[in-house]
Amino acid sequence: MSIRARIALLSGFLTLVILMGIGVGVYFILQRSLNREIDNRLASIAANVNAELAFVRNPDGSLNRVVLPKLDPFVSQGIYLQVIDLRGNGVDQAPTPLTQGYLPVPPDVLNLNRDRTAKYYTTENGGVPLRVFSRPIFDPLTGQLLGTIQAVQPLSSTGKTLRTVRLLFMTGLGFGLLIAAVGAYILSGRSLRPLTGITNTARRIGRSRDLSERLELPSSNDEVQDLVETFNSMLDRLDDAFTAERRFVSDASHELRTPLTALRGNAEILLRQIEVGSVDMTDAAEILTDIRDESERMGRLVQNLLTLARADVGWRPDLEPVQLDQIALDSARLATRISSTHELNVEIEDEVDVIGNADQLKQLMIILLDNAFTYTPDGSAVSLVVTSHDDKAEILVHDSGPGIPPEQLERIFDRFFRGEAARDRRAAGAGLGLAIARWIVDCHNGSIDATSVVGIGTTVIVSLPRATPPEKGDGGKLETSLQPIAIGAGK
Repeated sequence: MSIRARIALLSGFLTLVILMGIGVGVYFILQRSLNREIDNRLASIAANVNAELAFVRNPDGSLNRVVLPKLDPFVSQGIYLQVIDLRGNGVDQAPTPLTQGYLPVPPDVLNLNRDRTAKYYTTENGGVPLRVFSRPIFDPLTGQLLGTIQAVQPLSSTGKTLRTVRLLFMTGLGFGLLIAAVGAYILSGRSLRPLTGITNTARRIGRSRDLSERLELPSSNDEVQDLVETFNSMLDRLDDAFTAERRFVSDASHELRTPLTALRGNAEILLRQIEVGSVDMTDAAEILTDIRDESERMGRLVQNLLTLARADVGWRPDLEPVQLDQIALDSARLATRISSTHELNVEIEDEVDVIGNADQLKQLMIILLDNAFTYTPDGSAVSLVVTSHDDKAEILVHDSGPGIPPEQLERIFDRFFRGEAARDRRAAGAGLGLAIARWIVDCHNGSIDATSVVGIGTTVIVSLPRATPPEKGDGGKLETSLQPIAIGAGK
């Protein structure tokens, strides 16, 4: 069932409940009001008649009979009166008898009247419902109970009025339901028209796979506009994600193609020498060295790709309190094997604990130091500083390289991005190190940023939350200058 049909049915059902509630309430209030009005009228007329009764007496003063007064037709129209003695026999009637004889009074009502209590009750005569008010009559001279008087009014007019009200209510209910259902169906169609556009656009995007298409934004300032804005925002994110994925696959293919081409070329040269039976050992050594270097490069690239793939599927390392100062010292010792032509200056604040993963933090520092060595000229210095401020610990890695232009600075943490300096120096990296560094920092709920001055150098700043509150006073500092001892493959 369509949404429009469900809305129409629900609107009709809601209208039915509301109209039924109002109609039933109004009906019973009207019925009660009419009955109360009849009861008040009967009681008023009975009281007036009782005050105007004529008592016919014998010469000795004894009561002969009771005579009803003449009724005013404008006041007592449709009212029947009768007087009944204590034995239940009729004494007088006005204006005309209801039947051939007197209207019988139920024994329980007659007993209540004998006990000097008035009583309302409903009865029937000749198929006509009657409302009766019965009250006792007393002798004005002696105060003796003489009998009862009944004021009677047929309920046929009241029943007719209520039947008319019921008919009008049922007719109005039917028309109300029809109008509500049709109106809800039409209005819901107009309200849901943008959803039809969303559906058609989504289908068209699904068929064409063109994520650049967007929905036309309505100016209705309602939930539909919010939905369109959310849908367009989702398309923007999907477009960015697919674009990044395509760029990632393209860049990864390009980076893998280069070492594979070198491996195949060197292998073909060596095979041709073997086929002709003339293997130059010097060439063979160079070829095998190239194969080893390219294999190592491809291994690092594959390892980095696997790390980023784990990051993309949501893998996160386990975090616990670790000693950042000790991790920095270990990382500095390992970093000296990367380059033998640079000086590494280390300044580490003592006892800096953070919430993190030791292996990941060590990888982070190695990446930053490797990157700094790559872009720092031979003979220049690279510095590593670990310090703390309030509830944050900071890692600063500074190089003396050519610096990064401002327009490229904000992109250095993107995957496969390599600036002009990297291409000029022909660095062996694929542009994944800083992307992995940013992911590691994100996993540690920290932040990473870089400042650079062209011609002077670049500083990468990492901020991590501390595991323990800072102590008052300055912490001790361990200053070390690690001399270059070996060189490894640069980034």
